[in-house]
Amino acid sequence: MNEGLSDLRSEKSEVVKVKRATKLKLIALWELILAAGILTFWIFFFSADMVRIEDQKSREIYRAFESAFPLADAFLFFTLFIGGVGLLRKKFYGYLFSLCAGACLIFLGLLDISFNAQQGIYRLGAREATINIFINLLCLGSGILLISAFWKNNIWKQK
Repeated sequence: MNEGLSDLRSEKSEVVKVKRATKLKLIALWELILAAGILTFWIFFFSADMVRIEDQKSREIYRAFESAFPLADAFLFFTLFIGGVGLLRKKFYGYLFSLCAGACLIFLGLLDISFNAQQGIYRLGAREATINIFINLLCLGSGILLISAFWKNNIWKQK
């Protein structure tokens, strides 16, 4: 009886380990996708006129706001990239950088929401509103995902 119970526990432990490994790989992949998205955004921002705001004053304010972010977004890019690679390699720094990236994403999302609300960006038209709301929710949701995945479950302790 004891032997059968031990085998059952061992099987359950293996299933949990496989689920945890799959979760880590998916989160790592998501971080790498986000990092690539940030890099792509800035390539397009500086190489093409992505701002479709008709009002000249609002356009200048928006461009000035976005132009303040390349350095911070570069930090976020590297934090996401290092976190994702670290998770794939099952290194502790992957968890640490993923937590930091989660906090950065929440900060960025809240800062964007604050700016967009104060400057009326959400009222400039359906296209601008949709794009900005999508980016805001993506930042907040991804940040919450990263922090909750690692902090709440102390997943780094459960190797």
